[in-house]
Amino acid sequence: MPEFNHIFLPGSTSSFPYSTHGGGGFNLRPRLNRGQHGSRIQGAFTEAVSEFSEGDSDFEFVYIEFESAINFELAFDRFEDTAGNIRLATCRAISSTDDNEQITFKIAVYLNRTAVSSFLTKIEQYIAEDTPAGRPRNQNLVANIENIRAATLESFWQEPEISFPQPNENVWWEVWFSKSEGNEIQEAFSSLRENNLLVSERLLEFPENTVCLVRGTVNQLAEVILYRNNLAELRKPVETSDFFANLDKAWTGEFIDDLKARIINQIDEHEISVCLLDTGVNRVNPLLEDLIQARNLDSINPSWTNSDSYRYGHGTPMAGLILYGDLNEPLSSSDSINITNNVESIKIIDASTANDPDLYGKITLEAIASAEVINPSHKRIVCLAVTAPDHKYLGRPSSWSAAIDQKLFGAIDERNDNTLVLISGGNLPLNDRLNYPLANDDFSIEDPAQSFNSITVGSFTNKDRIDAVEFPGATLLANRGAMAPCNSTSILWNNKWPRKPDVVFEGGNDGVFDTGILDHDSLKLLSSGVGGVGKSWLTTFSDTSASVALASKFASELYQQYPDYKPETIRALIIHSADWNDIMLNSASLSDLNAEQKTDLLSKVGYGIPNLGKAKYSAENSLSIIAERSLKPFKYEESRVKTNEFHLFDLPWPSDILVELAELEVKLKITLSYFIEPNPGNRRYQDDQSYKSHGLRFKMIDRAEGLTLFKARVSKAIRDGLEDYIPEGNENWILGSQVRDKGSIQRIYG
Repeated sequence: MPEFNHIFLPGSTSSFPYSTHGGGGFNLRPRLNRGQHGSRIQGAFTEAVSEFSEGDSDFEFVYIEFESAINFELAFDRFEDTAGNIRLATCRAISSTDDNEQITFKIAVYLNRTAVSSFLTKIEQYIAEDTPAGRPRNQNLVANIENIRAATLESFWQEPEISFPQPNENVWWEVWFSKSEGNEIQEAFSSLRENNLLVSERLLEFPENTVCLVRGTVNQLAEVILYRNNLAELRKPVETSDFFANLDKAWTGEFIDDLKARIINQIDEHEISVCLLDTGVNRVNPLLEDLIQARNLDSINPSWTNSDSYRYGHGTPMAGLILYGDLNEPLSSSDSINITNNVESIKIIDASTANDPDLYGKITLEAIASAEVINPSHKRIVCLAVTAPDHKYLGRPSSWSAAIDQKLFGAIDERNDNTLVLISGGNLPLNDRLNYPLANDDFSIEDPAQSFNSITVGSFTNKDRIDAVEFPGATLLANRGAMAPCNSTSILWNNKWPRKPDVVFEGGNDGVFDTGILDHDSLKLLSSGVGGVGKSWLTTFSDTSASVALASKFASELYQQYPDYKPETIRALIIHSADWNDIMLNSASLSDLNAEQKTDLLSKVGYGIPNLGKAKYSAENSLSIIAERSLKPFKYEESRVKTNEFHLFDLPWPSDILVELAELEVKLKITLSYFIEPNPGNRRYQDDQSYKSHGLRFKMIDRAEGLTLFKARVSKAIRDGLEDYIPEGNENWILGSQVRDKGSIQRIYG
């Protein structure tokens, strides 16, 4: 069937005023005696202020911790004002350990002297005054507060799964400071050093926060930063994992020489690079030496070499997969092979370096910047397989994932138009795979793969061959086409966060032999090895690291086809081309699955397996229309932020042809891709609405629905202008909004 480039929809789009139709209200605790409750809160607040200020009536500010009643939220917006007198510093949702799913919310709040006085006045008004509607004044602020106490350093701890360090335990801290005018942050760093605390030289900058690493005890840290007015939060720094197995395998050099003779090098025909952030690359491997320039190798640490320092290699086999794919295929063929991917390697971890924590968000940004210096005119696919498995964010942003989101968004006045990041989801430990697939539900996607703006890559497998003579009675863990045993998932994540992974690529398989795990070469991919004395230039490789390398190869080749497209569009084309196979759907159709089954599907294998042909080309029976637009979702008006506009697309349907095909069933698939601007400060207990700058969605006009009434269904601002509004249409997609409307990429079916 003939193939041709996708149709790009140029021109402007109609814009219309937008406002939301509203949502649920604020839930208040019922049956409170406001006099008793208000007096108790008043006393607790006064005592907490006195305790934090140590009785000093001339205090400048205090940090106070407020705790909600069980399963009732606090009125978070009432703990902030535009003058900066009161500021919500941190917020935590603390779940009970029993089966009752009870949640308590704790917030640490900065209040200066003016705010303390104002808060006491509001409590008095709550006790004694009513609103015109007959409700207690400031009821939303006061009613759901259960406890108040002076804040401690633990009030700023944002790791619900990790115990707060003991008072004299000397540990690394990730310290977040709120940005403010003046030199307050530099003064904080100077004070930390003066008090014999070790402070990392690396700083990670966000629009509202500066993050640094500090080593010291709870008591040391409390003396220095608890009484600074710009403390925002504390976290445990990321420590990377060692995921490199012994994959030695001997091959003869004749296979390599034969393959090299069949290579057609087309790398210099475009300016698209795959930037590999990993353990370095041994380009002396004969399969790599002519394809990766020495100038394309660098390291974030000048004392390191640029070569792969791990015994069996990790960056080197990833580079091989980015260039060749699974080497089993070209080595088994006699055909010519076109190599088009330009590989950059920036070494970010080294086997000889102690595994101290570091600001891996900052390291990632530094590494990308190094690649941009090497090839400043290139557009770039960043490939990252370094993840942190012991830091269970369960979808919540970290400094690392937020740094990646910030890089991909860019700045308001300088948007990112040339970089896309792909991250591996992380792997189940080998022995845990015996409980496949149940164990996968309990093993979370790893940090920083919860990033909104990146593409998170998981694993499926088509590897299904075990030598029955060598391993009699051995069985496969995963059937051909199923989720790979190594694959981590987002099953455990709160429903607010994006579904991850986004897509899956080949990651290899495992088996069971004599009741133990069978980790055999026949179930893995083949790639370039580090070589050396007694080692082959070829090695086997697997897991989500292999998958993200294959995904980066895919993305680079797609970018070469459409070099003028924005990174958001390349991401959309990858996910738009993906689909689930029968094994993933359990031989059912997507429409036969209920909402829970659809959610599980997206949380395990994302949107499925991408298809490069579909991503690159349209066909006579499969047409893709692409539109790139800029939207300003908010405006500042009447001293507050309001929703601004929505875009309406009039798609160029070939009406005469569609009339002729009136009885033919047509499938419609729509993919929306955009980059959010992150707000990683942990307010609103890390709710996705607080973290992301905006959440774009889409709707489609129904059959026989009038255009004006469709606009009114979308926007309250238009509905309010109609005298008699009677809805004419709705939407009933196979993937409904409750399942798909997560993160910054959504896809629907109809």
